[in-house]
Order: sequence, then C-alpha cells, then structure tokens
Amino acid sequence: MDREWEIDVKVSDISSVFTLLGIAMTSAVIGTAEIAYTMLWVTSAYVRNGKDFFLDLLYATSYTWTAEYVIVAGSVILVSAIIFLVTMSISLVYLNNLSTKNRKLNLNPLFGLFFLGLLLLIITLLSAIMLRYS
Repeated sequence: MDREWEIDVKVSDISSVFTLLGIAMTSAVIGTAEIAYTMLWVTSAYVRNGKDFFLDLLYATSYTWTAEYVIVAGSVILVSAIIFLVTMSISLVYLNNLSTKNRKLNLNPLFGLFFLGLLLLIITLLSAIMLRYS
C-alpha cells in the first residue's frame, strides 16, 4: 500500500542531454562556418589573382603569400571542419543511445575530438598570422 501513489518516471540524465546537444550544435555551427569561410577566401583569392591561380598552386616552384595561405591554412581548416562534423555525428549517436538505452556514457573521446578540432582551428589562425607577417 505504501507504493501505490509512486510514479516511476524514466528521465535521462539531463546534464548529459544538455552537454551532448551543446556539443552537437556548436560542432555543427563551427564546422559549417569553417567550410563556408574556406570557400569564401579561396573564391576571393581566385578573383583577385585571376584564372591561372589554381594552376599556379599546382605547378609553382615558389609560392606567393596567398598561395601559401591557401595550401597551409586551407588544408588544416578543412581537417578541423571534418573533425567537428564527426564530433557532431558522434554526439548525436550518444544522445540517441542515452535516450533509448539509458546507459552511462563515456564522454572523454567526444571531448577529445572537440578540443582537437579547436586546437587545429587555433593552429590555422596562428599559421595565418605567421605567414602574413613573416
């Protein structure tokens, strides 16, 4: 009789839900912004340097500042964008597992990927500064 009015509510760990949603949304925004930004400055470099700019990237023996920036920063920022989008996907899978299986999650690999993407983004910004002022 003591447990007659007791309700068993199966609510997921709300702090994990907010953490996973925050990581997923932040990773999605940063990843798509990096891709859009890369497309923007590659297009502006193409418009500024003419139609032979991409051929100069492939066959040049000495690069200008713009070509160095496109090669170095472009490759690092695209790898960072891929890591952010993978982080978003893993976060959404973890969120689905949390809601269906209600199990304890190990979020350390997710945080590691997120901070690796941030580290690559910082390296990109530092390489841009070093290439510009060296």
